[in-house]
Amino acid sequence: MLNSASKTKKEAKTIMIQGTASDVGKSIISTALCRIFKEDSKQVAPFKSWNMSLNSFVTQDGGEIGIAQAIQAEAAGVEPIVDMQPILVKPRGDGLSQVIVRGKPLGDLNYNNQDHDYFTKARNIIDQSINKLKNNYDIIVMEGAGSPAEVNRKGKDLANMMVASLNNTPVFLVADIDRGGALASLVGTLRLLEPADRKLVKGLIINRFRGDFDLLKPGIEFLENYTGIPVVGVIPYLKDINLPEEDSASLKKKEVGLKQKDLKIAVISLPRISNFTDFKSLSLEADVDLSYVKSHIELDNADLIIIPGTKSTTLDLKYLKESGFADKLIELSRQQVPITGICGGYQMMGKALFDPYNTEGQITEIEGLGLLPVETRFLPEKTTHQVRARITADNNLFSKMRDEIIRGYEIHMGETRYLAKSASLFTIIERSGESIKVKDGAVADNGNSFGTYLHGVFNNDKFRRTLLDQLREIKGIPPINRNEYSYKQDIEADYDKLANIVRKNLKMDLINSIISKGV
Repeated sequence: MLNSASKTKKEAKTIMIQGTASDVGKSIISTALCRIFKEDSKQVAPFKSWNMSLNSFVTQDGGEIGIAQAIQAEAAGVEPIVDMQPILVKPRGDGLSQVIVRGKPLGDLNYNNQDHDYFTKARNIIDQSINKLKNNYDIIVMEGAGSPAEVNRKGKDLANMMVASLNNTPVFLVADIDRGGALASLVGTLRLLEPADRKLVKGLIINRFRGDFDLLKPGIEFLENYTGIPVVGVIPYLKDINLPEEDSASLKKKEVGLKQKDLKIAVISLPRISNFTDFKSLSLEADVDLSYVKSHIELDNADLIIIPGTKSTTLDLKYLKESGFADKLIELSRQQVPITGICGGYQMMGKALFDPYNTEGQITEIEGLGLLPVETRFLPEKTTHQVRARITADNNLFSKMRDEIIRGYEIHMGETRYLAKSASLFTIIERSGESIKVKDGAVADNGNSFGTYLHGVFNNDKFRRTLLDQLREIKGIPPINRNEYSYKQDIEADYDKLANIVRKNLKMDLINSIISKGV
């Protein structure tokens, strides 16, 4: 993390990337800009004032922020901190969302009963976080959320024009041409903005373009003439960029077009799935076919089944039982098919779950899948830590991993108790920088099924490689050479590749000039 700047340091410049809709590429362009400015020797901070997402990350001091800003901080070469994402909203269903302010849960919010006080307080929190960042960085790359032109949210939008106007920030508006209607969406968005907000928009960006650029030129000329705003770039459709994605809409893209590979890994697509970025590193392995499945029939022939994290463990466990997944998982476990659960998935794999404080909802007690000899009791407080852990399991899948050190992070509101004859998977030896000795995770008697609270566990190269080779051994096929592949190095290379492509296709001189002038 950067040290505090001296009092004489100039206040950071700001730039904001907004979009005509969700999933138009705001996050990826913001990530690219973070790396570009880093390459230009700037101290860069990403920022998103308000975000609704079930994919989150834990900072060094135990705060919870959206995964996108953690990725952007990594691209910028700085440590993620909670002021980069002061307000995170995690939907729970039935109109309720958990609100996390500066990394800590504040409580549940019902969006049908918001009052003026909430927005005033939120604006103050956002303003304070931005001011902290301005004192420590050269430039802040801000990202909006959804669209700034949602007329039903006028006066209540905490993520877009309010933030830009508070900071006199030039806005660059992004549209996705691949989904169609990009020119109309840019014009329509600008027309729906209030005049004062429209003046903040200093550039237009067309994203995910593929085709003949000459055919697009008349459209660019029309946009510039009609709006009076320059088109500062046309970003091509990005191929072979494998950065984690925040939006669950991206899961749909991963369910098709998979090539035949040696290992089939099936992730159950829970209705309230969270932190699916846990599995990105698995999907990048050369011999892995990873898919998100919505029917228990799709579990057939899987070499590993993953029950992912969830924002509502009891409701998604109920879904597994009602959809036929539960019976199928129990059947496949008896056939020695490896099954793993991460966080909420780990809790589901136990024998029982108890919720005396209604932390999860109205279900106070529910029988688990019975795949692991543990039971979970939900508590009102959330556990959030970055951790280091030692592998303590040594049977079957873990016979070649004993005593290896792995890194990950915890985000959970339950406490899991071991029952008779339980074997832990890990021993946590460090939490938020402090030495500790706490058991985590469990392994079934057959040594094939296991669970853990640790997110990011598959990002540990040796753990992931060894696990996959053990799966190959179970299947009767020889291991492959994985020694040259590092997930961390692969991601760093993708940041560089992304920055190079975006730099070539943005008018960076014009953008830098606009940033310097402000609005």
